[in-house]
Amino acid sequence: MKVKLIIVFLFVISQIKAQYSEFKLHDNGLIYSETSMSKLKRIVDSLNLKFKVCDLSKKYYSNRQAIAHHLSLDGNKAKEAKADIEKNISFDDFIKKYPKTKVVEKLVVIANQYKDYDNKSVLEFFNLELSERDNFNFYFRDQNESEVIHGNWIYDYNEKGKYSGEGINAYYLVKPFESLLLPQKYSKLIQYSDCLIDTTATIFNENAKKTYRYYDESVPNKPRAFNDYVEKVLKRPEFDNEKFDVIMGMDTIDFERPNKKLSKKERLEREKRAVVIEKEFEKFGEKMDIWESSRLTRIDSLKNNDPNFMPKLLEAYAEAKINSASEDQFEEYVGLYISKEAELELKRNRRVVGGCSMDDSPRRHALSIAILSAETTKWEIFLQSHLNIMNDRFDRVSDGSWAQQGRSTYIREIEDLEINVLDLLFGISLRLENPAENHYFGSINRLGRALSESKNKTEFENRALAMIEDNELDTYNRLLVYYLFRNYNHNLEDENHQKTNMEKLKVSISKLPDYVVNKIDLN
Repeated sequence: MKVKLIIVFLFVISQIKAQYSEFKLHDNGLIYSETSMSKLKRIVDSLNLKFKVCDLSKKYYSNRQAIAHHLSLDGNKAKEAKADIEKNISFDDFIKKYPKTKVVEKLVVIANQYKDYDNKSVLEFFNLELSERDNFNFYFRDQNESEVIHGNWIYDYNEKGKYSGEGINAYYLVKPFESLLLPQKYSKLIQYSDCLIDTTATIFNENAKKTYRYYDESVPNKPRAFNDYVEKVLKRPEFDNEKFDVIMGMDTIDFERPNKKLSKKERLEREKRAVVIEKEFEKFGEKMDIWESSRLTRIDSLKNNDPNFMPKLLEAYAEAKINSASEDQFEEYVGLYISKEAELELKRNRRVVGGCSMDDSPRRHALSIAILSAETTKWEIFLQSHLNIMNDRFDRVSDGSWAQQGRSTYIREIEDLEINVLDLLFGISLRLENPAENHYFGSINRLGRALSESKNKTEFENRALAMIEDNELDTYNRLLVYYLFRNYNHNLEDENHQKTNMEKLKVSISKLPDYVVNKIDLN
């Protein structure tokens, strides 16, 4: 494992030394080569995607939404209040009886049902956060609405605990939940996105396994044995594990005596040793660069001169197909000496999970899938994988917001394919009650950033502002487009442009319902 950690460390060091670019850019300025882009354009032309007329007969409905007051009451009256709520006490009577109740009136509340990571049904009620003080939500597992809605009330009661007081939070429904028919012009956007993305296809195979940056070295497997064979024959440089511990600061940790501190003499000796080791590590890095630069040429020679090369590779590939135990370097060899289609299928058998904010392996895995899909003319896999990069839709053990700015959106790559990118992105921004299976829902934050880099800014602004003003569109989706516009505007580089847009936005949001306008905080 330490050998693999060294590779990670080398990668981080190399990124710090260089001006950081997340992915390699080709001569065309894109993350896909001109050859790949040409293949994708031919696919677009052959499928007639630019002019494709989708079936507009399907009707789409908005997410179920209501208007509700939020109430919160802490203290020993909460249990009594719970009993009154279950009897469907009126709002006015509740306030009279419990005058210390904190109330936020007329919120837009959404009902949403989904499956969690354990495949358990979750019923969620949440309101749109228009200011910092208006963020509330309730979650109910394995319950239906008839069990959690008591007349006009939805509540969450907390008994007094060792470290928390008794309290109750509730929504009082002023207007019941309803799902509205989306106007045809918005249904067309959703249908277009479904046609373009192809919801019948998925990136990963049904039995794909979750993996991390590197496979588990404790479990022997033939793909790893093949990599070890290549590295041994090609004499990959090595670095002492104990010295690596010094660089990582692991040598100062005493797990049996965690509070033990080094003496001044020990600390000085360690610092001197660390300086020497760091220089050795720099030389090791230089050797690794040289080794890596010639690796593919030398492995070609190995393949041509060692009769065991292909049998070993084919045997390892056969195992990898069954147990999904492969990783990038082995898959690269499969692509070179078996087929690109075979390499793509191995990658589709692995869902890469990021270890932390600095771990870019999920995004690199998605890019590899997108590139291979372009090379093997699998449009349906390509577009979903590229959208995942744009929306940063990946699993990570932990993720800090500070790292997200370095993850670009790459909107130009799909704009250069001459598809209707604005229709696509609006189509995956809208929310609906009856989506097609595998419908792609975009991230409002990420899409706003992507659109700020679009070549069609003026068209986006005009269309978004018109959607915010449109009384035929449900309030939830109008507000989502408002959020989309705010994120877009925040990411623009021109401050004068931002100020002009904010003035336009003020006019557009004035067309929203009064109970919404009064809560919007533009600061």
